[in-house]
Amino acid sequence: MRTRDSLPLESRVRFFILTVCSLSPLMSASLLAKALLVPGFLLIVAALLSQGSAMPKAEPVVQTSLAPEQVLERLLAEIKVATATDVLVLQTIVKARSRADDAEVWCRLGDIIAQKQRDTGDALWYAHAEAAYTLAHQRAPQNVEALNGLAWVWGGLHDFPQSVRWAREALALDPQNPTSHGIIGDAALELGDLDRAFESYQAMMDARPDLSSYSRAAWLLWFTGDSKKARWLMGKAIAAGGTHAENTAWCRTRLAHMLFHEGALLPALQTTGEGLKLCPKHQALRLMHGHILTALHREPEAATIFEQILSTGEQHEALVALGDLHQSQGRSSEAANCHERIERLHERQRAAGNHDHTQMARYYADHDLYPDQALQLASEHRDSGNGQELDTYAWASLKAGKLEDARRAIRRVLAIGTPEASIHYHAGLIARALGDLPEARNQLSRALSLNSRFHPLHAPHAARILTELGTASVAATK
Repeated sequence: MRTRDSLPLESRVRFFILTVCSLSPLMSASLLAKALLVPGFLLIVAALLSQGSAMPKAEPVVQTSLAPEQVLERLLAEIKVATATDVLVLQTIVKARSRADDAEVWCRLGDIIAQKQRDTGDALWYAHAEAAYTLAHQRAPQNVEALNGLAWVWGGLHDFPQSVRWAREALALDPQNPTSHGIIGDAALELGDLDRAFESYQAMMDARPDLSSYSRAAWLLWFTGDSKKARWLMGKAIAAGGTHAENTAWCRTRLAHMLFHEGALLPALQTTGEGLKLCPKHQALRLMHGHILTALHREPEAATIFEQILSTGEQHEALVALGDLHQSQGRSSEAANCHERIERLHERQRAAGNHDHTQMARYYADHDLYPDQALQLASEHRDSGNGQELDTYAWASLKAGKLEDARRAIRRVLAIGTPEASIHYHAGLIARALGDLPEARNQLSRALSLNSRFHPLHAPHAARILTELGTASVAATK
């Protein structure tokens, strides 16, 4: 079978043009017109495509000490010329090659790569964005956008002290910069400093009330238990709109998440459905859509969604969701296959330098696998103020038999007030293991009252345990 790279150069340039034109008609026409206006654009595309297999394969992490041409070559090795964002990347590469000393061009390239990361959810793009923003910073150390770009990269990689350091450098130059305040707020939220997060998001909204600031504040309100105000403010974010369709799609994902955890499954499905009409390949939105379909017992549709996500590359959340769906339907061999793929993906991510293992700790605890290893992975964040990390630590502690550690951690999580059923499910099982049966009944009832279908495996388990506790309570009174 002939691949694109085995075609003659003339055919490959034609393939590029046809690929661009396969985008939505309005988008492809405007983007292609802009691309063709760039002097020498098609000549450069031809030259790039002619490199074929000789082009160096991108490493998992881009070294920022590389020369500009090396940065561009490694970036080109990852571009498939399949989306509107890919076209924008190619346009900006053309400019960067002719204006290699222009910090603004490198910032623009970093911004488009950041958009690519948001489009796909793939952590690979952080390294490429970091390289572009670093080249911009080297050329203009006081460029605020370059500083914010670097802050965004390190925040995405969960190195929050580094993220805050770069954002504060930007604020020293522009004290009202909304992006800098937002990034500092993001880090504060992840680290559990909720007062600082509220302060930073308020400063961001004061400086620039828009989708970005509204959506951040809405998520913080939901995270701390004010779901009604959170949904209202997320609605304002969606109404405000964003530069890219992805921005609004992300807000719809968050709003659907809120509705899902209130048990409002049909409104949640409507929210994701409307978003997918405008941004059909948005990974997080598709994933949320699949979760809702699973809860509505539309399992074949949900499985199709998860498989579509995985057709573009392995993704932890989609693999877990698909595996849980198979397991809930009694398809043990398919579930085992997903487990093997999750393990391989984790090994690749660890080899690439991903040191945050919370996802795998949660996965192991959810599936009663390797309790000691799950606790070891979760213990990286045992002193975290982040509710999700603490919840994972509490859950893994329970599975490893560390009941007092589990009790202390889950109390801290519950104090935050996040209205998420899985948190109360974990709290209920921890209370049950400690012998506090009234608290166990209270927490499991709370989980199921929020969303009686919050998880294809755990929701039925919560209902069974609650029934057993009720039966035990009745027996004890006789």
